[in-house]
Amino acid sequence: MIPVPADRHPGRAWKQGPALAVVPAPRTERPVRIGYARTSTARQELASQLEALHRAECHKVFKEQISTRVTVRPELEKALALAHQFKETAPETPVILTVHELKRLARNAAELRTLSAELQAGGIQLELLAGPLTGIYDPNGMGAMFFAVLAVAGQIERDYIRENMKDSFV
Repeated sequence: MIPVPADRHPGRAWKQGPALAVVPAPRTERPVRIGYARTSTARQELASQLEALHRAECHKVFKEQISTRVTVRPELEKALALAHQFKETAPETPVILTVHELKRLARNAAELRTLSAELQAGGIQLELLAGPLTGIYDPNGMGAMFFAVLAVAGQIERDYIRENMKDSFV
């Protein structure tokens, strides 16, 4: 015999039971995008990066013309500080650091690892708008593996550029 709840009354016509509590829908806030654009020299154009960041609907864009050989990039530091500030103020809202290409962020694997560790610690996502790795990457879970791969890819690309530069001066 199968137990039947007392209020079930088999054989009687169905009647509506008590209303279920309404479960609130998950928050679907738009993510906060902080853009960063950089060129190494004043001769390089910045407009295409700025246009791409504008199309990505970045809330604030930081830009600078500074070599990656300079270890302190003030505008990148400001972008990261603002991203951390947004994340601390509204922890449930996704915060994304958006750049045109990976090479705009770091010169080598060590710098990229440092940056990815900072993004991971703050729960900040990374978005690449161009290049072979276009997309948004969360620094947690599988995204952590991606950040490690980014570091290696960044170092390989930098070594390739360095070798090409040496060959052009020979």
